[in-house]
Amino acid sequence: MSRESSPQRVNRLAGSRSPYLRLHADDPVDWYPWGEEAFRKAREEDRPIMLSVGYLSCHWCHVMQRESFRNRVISDILNKHFVPVKVDREERPDVDAIYMRSVILMTGQGGWPLTVFLTPDLKPFFGGTYFPPEPRHNLPSFKDVLLAVKEAWEKRREEVLKSGSSLFELVLRSLEIGAGEGEDAKLDVMDAAYDQLVLIFDDEFGGVRGAPKFPMPTTHLFLLRYWRLRGEVLALRMVQKTLDSIFLGGVYDHVDGGFHRYAVDRAWTIPHFEKMLYDNGMLLRLYAEAWVATRNPLYLHVLGDTARWLLSKLKSPDGGFYSALSAESGGIEGGYYLYSWEEVAGSLGGDVARLLGCSPTGNFGNGLNVIRLPAQPERLAKALDMDLPQALNYISQRLGELRKAKKPPEVDDKIIVSWNGLLLSGLSYAATITSNRALIDEAKASADFLLEKLYFDGGLRRYWREGPSEARGLLEDYALLGCGLLDLYEWSGETKYLDSALSLASNILEKFSSSMGGFYDTQPDPDTPFRPMTIEDHAYPSGYSAAVQLLSSLYLLTGEEKFFQASREALKRASKKIMDDPLSHISLISTVPLILGNGGQLVVLSGDDSWPVLSQLASRVYEPYVVVSAGRSGVLRSLWEGKEATKGVTTYYFCKGFKCLLPTTRLEELEKIMRQELS
Repeated sequence: MSRESSPQRVNRLAGSRSPYLRLHADDPVDWYPWGEEAFRKAREEDRPIMLSVGYLSCHWCHVMQRESFRNRVISDILNKHFVPVKVDREERPDVDAIYMRSVILMTGQGGWPLTVFLTPDLKPFFGGTYFPPEPRHNLPSFKDVLLAVKEAWEKRREEVLKSGSSLFELVLRSLEIGAGEGEDAKLDVMDAAYDQLVLIFDDEFGGVRGAPKFPMPTTHLFLLRYWRLRGEVLALRMVQKTLDSIFLGGVYDHVDGGFHRYAVDRAWTIPHFEKMLYDNGMLLRLYAEAWVATRNPLYLHVLGDTARWLLSKLKSPDGGFYSALSAESGGIEGGYYLYSWEEVAGSLGGDVARLLGCSPTGNFGNGLNVIRLPAQPERLAKALDMDLPQALNYISQRLGELRKAKKPPEVDDKIIVSWNGLLLSGLSYAATITSNRALIDEAKASADFLLEKLYFDGGLRRYWREGPSEARGLLEDYALLGCGLLDLYEWSGETKYLDSALSLASNILEKFSSSMGGFYDTQPDPDTPFRPMTIEDHAYPSGYSAAVQLLSSLYLLTGEEKFFQASREALKRASKKIMDDPLSHISLISTVPLILGNGGQLVVLSGDDSWPVLSQLASRVYEPYVVVSAGRSGVLRSLWEGKEATKGVTTYYFCKGFKCLLPTTRLEELEKIMRQELS
């Protein structure tokens, strides 16, 4: 019986909880998961490891699987001469961080799928990203790469080992922070970051100049905070220009709502089609804050549509939110989101179709179109003889009907703790500023699920998929979930979420602290060559910056000195790196005012149901460095001591450094007090 006609076998990935790893379970490649079994085989058989890192919603990861990992000739070379190891970067971002850094140091660029060759002691010596099955676009074929690496391993071993050791030392230094080199943080670092952002800002389309173009919510949240702290109007204008351009372009999905990963062009028109939970959670928060700062009604439209999309497409029936939607649909990149001219013009008319950027030849190519809005969206309202919100909803409904006939993209149904933490922050705040009680209830249900299903035996698991993962939680999981729970406490007043945030903070100090200050990304793990300490942001805030945010905010609420000292020392240890490269550490820089005492506390005393009061407060007052406490708890004794409501009326106490001013019952007066004290 020929190999092609034999029954389909599965490899070691079949038992994984990761849907990405399961996707490769019937490859002819003899895959191993990351772990000691693979490492032992490499040592015993004296073979290099071929590490491939990807994730389910990655288009080019699917392409490389179809072209190479299901190619019999290539898989035979891999199986005979290498130990092939597959990693889901969303399951093990710590492994991805180490070897992505090695490829960036080797080639000057990174991306996914990540392809890295390692010695049996896990030192990288060669790598890249996507390799085609045949040479093209100045890339060698994957087969030729494999054969060249095999020859180097067999005939130039000493050179390979020396190269691997040298590169590993560079990776180690780049993912560690030197001891004792830092200084206490100063607000100057915020000025330096802002000045650099002004220099690279795209005045015409917003965001950073050039392409591809990412929404970068961490950067724009920083700009909003800088505007509020320094009164710099240009910072607010930069945010508005960017958010307006993103909304009008193709990165925002004008049919279902929600945001694609990034735009391939400068003008935000053509997206890379994957949709990630972390992007949408952070952008929900960003547009909500921007609405409070600007009152732009289009931002409320974005909030409503994005929240509906999240609940309809990514909400798990059990609680929590799934990770992503794939960029592919039916094997076609973006197939679910693209329309022919005939579809749009037939549904909405030719004039409206043209206003939506469509043409018979297609703005995407091959006669297919990405839906986007005109620079003056009111033209749509005029063309449809409706007001603008009605027009946008009408377009969404009509094109949504057409979309029902298209094959939907695959859902990555991992419920990742850190990404759900980001969503908790966005969902809690967006619900509160829009007085959407159903939405705050969804946030509570999600938080309850995460705490019940993934926080047990004294620690967090990384994700849930048909049960808790074996992978332990990383610093980012503890810290970002803690920040999300703290936001949920602030905007719901329910102290059980504060208690859980405090528990996670204690875990961070116990499991991730370095004796020299700061926090490792991981707990001690024999399966990784070292414990990285990553302080720079990537697509979302680093676990390090989130830990500083959580601990410094908890200090403002509880007065517990251990939280302040740990956050201060972490910022101090990182200070040289963030001054040398402010834009790579924008989330950590955003915490500086909390450490320096530029923030404050607001105690809110109201009736049994404080949420309507909090909703009014959140929608009226934008003070991102003020922590809000509306739920009385024993851990808040120093903050709440001696405070009572005035004659049963909602009463506000603004405090700075645990010294509180006279209370007020008027929101207008509270706004003036805080502006005066925080200016």
